[in-house]
Amino acid sequence: MAAFWIKALRIFATVWFVLAGALILIGVLMIWVRDGFGAVQQVLSPFNVLNFIVVFVTLLPGICARLLADRLAQRR
Repeated sequence: MAAFWIKALRIFATVWFVLAGALILIGVLMIWVRDGFGAVQQVLSPFNVLNFIVVFVTLLPGICARLLADRLAQRR
């Protein structure tokens, strides 16, 4: 039964990373189309801490699912 949850968590994490990555990429592309390359530079600036926090929170469920799957696999 534990093997099912490990596999399910890994699949969930992979799907989450793909969808979140696509969402982030689409967001950057839409900024580029609407406001130009300068706006993309402002959003992706290393001094734009809010952007890094939002990206981290977006990826956090996938990170947590992957870590949990790895811990369950080690306990098994």
